[in-house]
Amino acid sequence: IIIFANMTPLTWISKKQNTVESSTFGSEFVALKHATEIIKGLRYKLRMLGVSLDGPTRMCCDSQSVVINSSFPESVLKKKHCSVAFHIVREAIAAGILHIYWERSKSNLADLFTKLLDPQSRNHLIRAMLN
Repeated sequence: IIIFANMTPLTWISKKQNTVESSTFGSEFVALKHATEIIKGLRYKLRMLGVSLDGPTRMCCDSQSVVINSSFPESVLKKKHCSVAFHIVREAIAAGILHIYWERSKSNLADLFTKLLDPQSRNHLIRAMLN
């Protein structure tokens, strides 16, 4: 998770999850829930400091199925064990706190901190972060 404000990275989090998930769908939803909680707290702190926030926070996720399941009201979660994370994210989207977008893995800046990348991919992501 990387959190930016006005194109400036504020913080990044790379944490081993407490639970073992059998699919990437579940682990992506747990990470999305964690990011949602951090963003809610950060938005609250900024409001308390007098910073006006216009519109929802844009969150990017590299799993298309997670973006679809969390963004569209007609989608139904079929995995019971992901339900807490699912509902926390859906409530934030319904409240106008978040808007989730799909990010290709090739341009996902968080991969710099979590994956072993070949030099060409790593340099491409570093250049993208600095621009």
